[in-house]
Amino acid sequence: MARKELWIIARRVPVTYATVKQRFSGQADIEVILDRRHAQRRRTALPTDADRRVGERRSLNVEGVLRQLGWVIVARRVDEM
Repeated sequence: MARKELWIIARRVPVTYATVKQRFSGQADIEVILDRRHAQRRRTALPTDADRRVGERRSLNVEGVLRQLGWVIVARRVDEM
């Protein structure tokens, strides 16, 4: 199983995004993206019938790291075909 790195760059540091994107261009095992999240999806505290999610899917506190550093690297496993 191959590994791929996903570099997520905070929107507030566009120069960092441009620099990292240029540095790793052409490397198939590294993808550089801007953080696409704008806000929490659940904005209101309306009661729901049931939360279908069993638990948090994310194992890394991406939001906290992005806030502190402005970027985060997430390793992903990719099935080789």
